[in-house]
Amino acid sequence: MTVESETNEPNEFGFAGGATAPQPERHRESADDVDAERIAVPSDDLTGAISDGLDRATQGDDSDR
Repeated sequence: MTVESETNEPNEFGFAGGATAPQPERHRESADDVDAERIAVPSDDLTGAISDGLDRATQGDDSDR
């Protein structure tokens, strides 16, 4: 059980009050394990389709219009 003075103090993550969420698990990946380039510049979304469309439009390929 907590006393009132404890409920209004922020925890180590900066959260305080009665409706504070549970403590998150401390799981940190090393910098070598994180693929930061893939996160920062995703290449598997619409980039390929947009690039193909722009190539067709700029090369004058009118066969599919």
